[in-house]
Amino acid sequence: MKRTVVLMLLLAMIVFAHAARKALVIANATYADTPLRNPVNDANLVSAKLTQLGFLVTKVTNANLQKMDEALNSFVAGLTQNDEAVFYYSGHGANVQGENFLIPVGRTITYEEELKYHAFSCNLAMEKLQRARISVLVLDACRDNPFKGVRSGSKGLANMQGKAGSQYIIFATEQGRTAADGTGSNSPFTESFVKYLGDPAPIEQMMKKVSAEVRTKTNAQQVPWTSGNLIEDFCFAKASTSSLTPLTSDQYMPEVAAIPNNFILVEGGSFQMGSNDDSDQKPVHQVTLSSFWIGKYEVTQKEWQEVMGSNPSNWKGDNLPVESVSWYAILKYCNLRSIVVGLTPVYSISGSTNPANWGDVPTSNNATWNAVTCNWSANGYRLPTEAEWEFSARGGTQSKGYKYSGSNDIGSVAWYYDNSGRKTHEVGTKTANELGIHDMSGNVWEWCWDWYDSGYYAKSPVLDPRGAGSSSRRVLRGGSWLGNDFDWRVAFRNNSSPDNSYNEVGLRLARAK
Repeated sequence: MKRTVVLMLLLAMIVFAHAARKALVIANATYADTPLRNPVNDANLVSAKLTQLGFLVTKVTNANLQKMDEALNSFVAGLTQNDEAVFYYSGHGANVQGENFLIPVGRTITYEEELKYHAFSCNLAMEKLQRARISVLVLDACRDNPFKGVRSGSKGLANMQGKAGSQYIIFATEQGRTAADGTGSNSPFTESFVKYLGDPAPIEQMMKKVSAEVRTKTNAQQVPWTSGNLIEDFCFAKASTSSLTPLTSDQYMPEVAAIPNNFILVEGGSFQMGSNDDSDQKPVHQVTLSSFWIGKYEVTQKEWQEVMGSNPSNWKGDNLPVESVSWYAILKYCNLRSIVVGLTPVYSISGSTNPANWGDVPTSNNATWNAVTCNWSANGYRLPTEAEWEFSARGGTQSKGYKYSGSNDIGSVAWYYDNSGRKTHEVGTKTANELGIHDMSGNVWEWCWDWYDSGYYAKSPVLDPRGAGSSSRRVLRGGSWLGNDFDWRVAFRNNSSPDNSYNEVGLRLARAK
């Protein structure tokens, strides 16, 4: 009983801590004509620091215009008149006749007249953010040469005037000047900006330090600029910041979020599932799937630690995949993470979706835990079905028929026996497959929802199959850093008792569309 009360109090404290301080971080770097090296690094640095300071952070990287608009709209939809909101952007920017635009990726803007149709309106974003009690815009933009065909000769961003008393705008450099991308891992501005974020001083005082430092290290070529007046003090660092560390995922967006960060939308379609290479992969059969979201990466140790408060992995590292996790423990992680970020939990045990009521994760099969049910229409986190996993690994409707996920060359897409050094590696360091998903071959095995049945394919339904009705083992997919050539193929099936945990086994999340 005491354990249940404590967990419920912790959940309440986390949700309460997230209610007032929120941040949207956007970074664009992969421009076709003028790519930038540091915006994503900048976004990661800012997100990590704001998270440490108690902000509920939404991060979006390399976004087209639609994704930027959807991210802002979802973020703003979750703001209240009591919130403190921060909007940070790193990437190309430009102005036309005094109106500022942030440049999306995915489209080459040739003429400045196109900006108001194909770029993100910074002025509109400022207006939408006014619903918060205090909103701060931080623009590490106005990089040099953002697009071709500029006829007016205007450089950088224009000055902006926010809502008097409640909005404060920070520019990486003064009006009409361009900001440096930087030769190191971060831009000069963001490096200094993050350095002073932890000072419990009003923002006006903090920015004096930032401006002086940037001016010095750029030989006066770049001097940050601010605009706006606040009627109450705003400090990024509170004198008594909670020790609870919130998640750092874009899933903090309200449930209306259209594009979760680090998830890939897999459009529904039909494919031939299975293979003639092994008996339990036969028969090859047609499967038709509805659309769903799946994780771009395997769940990392940092993501697991932030929710579960512990890290069972053998090799430690924030960006290494979490491993040594049982199937049962993953159900608890999925529901707890869903509750923390305001999504509807997927799994139910003995009628309860709240993991506080589930008791300890079992070390052996028992009737209570094996009676778990899945609400497939809920928007929370869950494990992919085996069919969803294979469809994603094959590249979905974009599949090129590769043997492994993304290539016929195992070394280009996977950490495996010959190149892994007999250990896991950071997620996303190998080439992605056709859908932009990483590590579906190699690194760690990934649990799926399905009970394992060697003869299931002969009786599988065509539409959205979800595995056998019962068994003593659950499906594993994808191979690991240790294994043979068979393991890493997109069609290969493996299985294990759901209470087992090995240093070769991790997970990838899915969500209903």
